[in-house]
Amino acid sequence: MNSKKKITIVEIAKMTGYNASTVSRALNHPDMVKQETRDRIMKVIKKFDYSPNVFARGLQTQKSNLVALIVPNFTNLSFSNLARGVQDTLRKYGYTMLIFSSHENAEWERLICTEISKLHIDGVIFASGSSVTPPIEDITVETERLFIDRDGRAFDIDTLMPDFNTGFDELIAILKNNGHKRIGLICGDANSHTGMEIILSFQKAMQKHELFVPLEYIQSCMWAAKDGWMSAEELISLEKPPTAIIAATDTIALGAMGCVQKMGLRVPQDISIIGFNNEPGSESLNPPLTTLLYDAYKLGTEAAEILVKRILEGEREVVFKKYEFHILERESIGMAPKE
Repeated sequence: MNSKKKITIVEIAKMTGYNASTVSRALNHPDMVKQETRDRIMKVIKKFDYSPNVFARGLQTQKSNLVALIVPNFTNLSFSNLARGVQDTLRKYGYTMLIFSSHENAEWERLICTEISKLHIDGVIFASGSSVTPPIEDITVETERLFIDRDGRAFDIDTLMPDFNTGFDELIAILKNNGHKRIGLICGDANSHTGMEIILSFQKAMQKHELFVPLEYIQSCMWAAKDGWMSAEELISLEKPPTAIIAATDTIALGAMGCVQKMGLRVPQDISIIGFNNEPGSESLNPPLTTLLYDAYKLGTEAAEILVKRILEGEREVVFKKYEFHILERESIGMAPKE
């Protein structure tokens, strides 16, 4: 029977004088570590018979080297790029990513959390954007968490939040310079955290540029193209319709564009339309769609880096960061039509 003490990566780090991230890389990606560093770490590993095997480690330390990512769906390109960023970064540290879709359903998210708790998951990234707080009570306390698009500071959870202010400020300035004063918003689901943030940032930018927003100029809907179509129909049917419409996603904008063109209006001569996220095909629409976007891959890498550091180092100050949106201008923005 092997009576050698079973140790953890953190303990190896203390013995060797390196941080836990370096020890993890030496085990899983030795080519990324200097030979001298690798030799020093391996000497301690051999002395204590440390096993880097995922399942052996799970039995010995209740750690699995597994990290879960929960997204609203698998179809949105932004979430695909986010997942790539998370996975590529986790791989550097020897972690494996498990990805789940919440289907934008709070109860389904709860079921996912219950299941992953049985796997001794080391960390969870919640990127589902719901207004409902994730069911963190269903996850074991040993599992580290990170929120994307939801503020976790009240729960001492690291958070990456969207900052729509920069993008909206830039966009409203462009529209105003093009003569637009009546600007409508299709915000997506106003009950979601993302929808609420979009509304607040839109209103803030409009106020900054001294433009009035009638209540009926803000339309809430779900996230499909048909929902964008119906919301655009509501806006265009107003006695004084907006001359520009901002949609919360390119998919919603696609529906809005189809609606206004079906009603005999031209984009951008009669009405300008703007989307979000630079989704596939947005550049191929007629006209190509102006869109607000962020670097989803970079966001994924940053989320994974923060989570891994939390897993390996434990207690430290809660991280709260914001990521910005910027405008990619194409031909769907034009001058406001003359009154």
